[in-house]
Parts: sequence; C-alpha cells; structure tokens
Amino acid sequence: MEPTYDVQNVVVTGKMADKLNLLEIYDKVPGSVYEPGKFPALRIKRFGVGFLLYSSGNFVCSGARSTEFAREKVAQLVALLRENGVDVTDPEIEVRNIVVSVDLNKSLRLHELAYAIPDAEYDPEAFPGMKLRKGSTRILIFRTGKAIIPGLRTIEEIEDTISWLNSTLESAEKEVDSFKRPSFQ
Repeated sequence: MEPTYDVQNVVVTGKMADKLNLLEIYDKVPGSVYEPGKFPALRIKRFGVGFLLYSSGNFVCSGARSTEFAREKVAQLVALLRENGVDVTDPEIEVRNIVVSVDLNKSLRLHELAYAIPDAEYDPEAFPGMKLRKGSTRILIFRTGKAIIPGLRTIEEIEDTISWLNSTLESAEKEVDSFKRPSFQ
C-alpha cells in the first residue's frame, strides 16, 4: 500500500503595506493582541488561522490546511483591515512552510533501520522517532509508520520527499533483512 499524507499546516507570508500602524490596528480591530514590550508583532486570530502583522507592512499567516485556504484567509484579513479604515494592498503571497503528516502504512523497526540508513539519527531515550535529512528538510519517522515532514513549499516537493522517504526505507529494510543473524545453539 502506498504512503498517504495530510497537510497539517501551511505558513504564508507577504507584504500588505509600506508601513502598518500597529497601535491603530489594535484600537480598530476587535480581538487583536498587541504587546510591544513582549513581541514586536500584532496578533490576530480569525477565520480559523493566525496572523502576525509587523510595522514594516509584512505579515505571516499560519494554521491553514492548504495554500488556497491561506490565500482566502489573507483576502479576508485584507477586507477586515479595509473595513476598519486601514489602508492595505492586495499582497503577493509566498508559501514559506508546509507541514505534512505521512502514513507509510507499515510498522518500522527503527533501531535496525537506523544502522542501515547513512546519517539517520535514532536515540529512543531522547526522542521516540528516527530523524532523517533530505537536503535541508528534516523528517521525523516513528515505529508506527507515521512521519512528520516540515519545511516543504509545494505539492511536488511533498510528493518527491515522500517518494524518496519510502524508497530509502524500503532499501534499508532489504539491507536489514539480509543481515546475518547469529545462531544460538
């Protein structure tokens, strides 16, 4: 059975103005949180996602389950700000991070696989999962056959990384199966 995946979080960024007056937005938009002594951004939790707005005019949107959903929510934020008298433009949106959960549909022998996969990290006393790297992407794999992959940006990258992970694990499983087992007599 082929691996399946679900998008857990999409983070997008953009710029909606040359400058934002965060105190003004805080006063005008109910439910916004601005604590400049603690954190430099204004926080708005609306529409099922979270936004961070910076005085530079930049923003971050996190918590979406797809890039399309994130774009819709940013458009809703822009409309909300405009309704409250804040001058903003329709931003260009850049996907910064997609986090996916993967089900490999099989149990894994992490202790043995860690020996067969170069650069695998596995210390069950410190963390119950094995860590692998594919370029700059760090993959967390658990004995249940579940994995978490953060740091991706496109569907193609997601599918390529899952395919690489699956073939790497299959190769390592074949190598592990070929290990000579000691015979006890």
